[in-house]
Amino acid sequence: MTYDHGALSRAADTGPVTETLTGGPPAGGTAMAGLSRLAERWPATARHAVPALAYTELRLLLRHPLTLLGPALMTAVLFSHTWEWPQDSFRVITAQLVMEWGVPAFFAANLIGTAARRAGTDELLSTTPVDRAHRTAAACLAALGPFVLAGLFQAVLLGLCLMFQVDLGRTPTVWEMAAGPLCVLGATLLGTATARWAPYRGVPFAVMFVLVGFNYVVYQSSERFLGFLVEFVLWTSPMWTFQEAEGSTLWHALYLLALSLGAAALAMLRDSARRGFWLGAGATLVLTAVLSGVWQLP
Repeated sequence: MTYDHGALSRAADTGPVTETLTGGPPAGGTAMAGLSRLAERWPATARHAVPALAYTELRLLLRHPLTLLGPALMTAVLFSHTWEWPQDSFRVITAQLVMEWGVPAFFAANLIGTAARRAGTDELLSTTPVDRAHRTAAACLAALGPFVLAGLFQAVLLGLCLMFQVDLGRTPTVWEMAAGPLCVLGATLLGTATARWAPYRGVPFAVMFVLVGFNYVVYQSSERFLGFLVEFVLWTSPMWTFQEAEGSTLWHALYLLALSLGAAALAMLRDSARRGFWLGAGATLVLTAVLSGVWQLP
């Protein structure tokens, strides 16, 4: 918190304010005016610090080259796609941006989160009135920016497909459309959590390697919905017809949401003084992810 030292000095000179601050009886209009000025200033920092920091973090995140790389890669995919087979087209507008947008968003959030450490300015930030927990909360709120942009991108893409009558087999449901943006949200939050818990060189690549490897393994099995890049419709031989993948898309969306919010709870657990609260929130989200992960399977 920041304090108006001029107001404190003027208040101390009045005498009654000093008694009030130290537990003495309140007296005098000047004392109450001094307290009123201080009351206006003390809660203001806690009330406005996180939104102001979140706006700054959002600007940094949206202007980061790796964040901009996501929509650029997706645009390249759209122009290179033939739009001939409905299964391929269906995947492009539902889950394709998990890799093209989600992976760059993860590294962008991680690089922003470790920027102070890499620049050697951690000690300078520790002397600022806003503590590290506020900065972590702001970074988590900023993750909503890429999530919203990814959602808008997919909504516009679906609208164009419907306008130009692209063969998708069927119109995707809202839960299928939510999979991509939710993975972008989770990737951004996980990038922040990784930066808070292990801000060391090579750790982000190891984390991403494990995630991609896990997705590859489950993608080849009947439990494909436990992965992140999920095909909701499948190729079937010998006629290559349109077939629904077995599993619940609604529970899959909840599964991805729980994992994403769990990454945010993990980031907050590192810095917040309310560790009991974030431990409880994290445990609840883990349970939610486990249950929805099981219920989404065929």
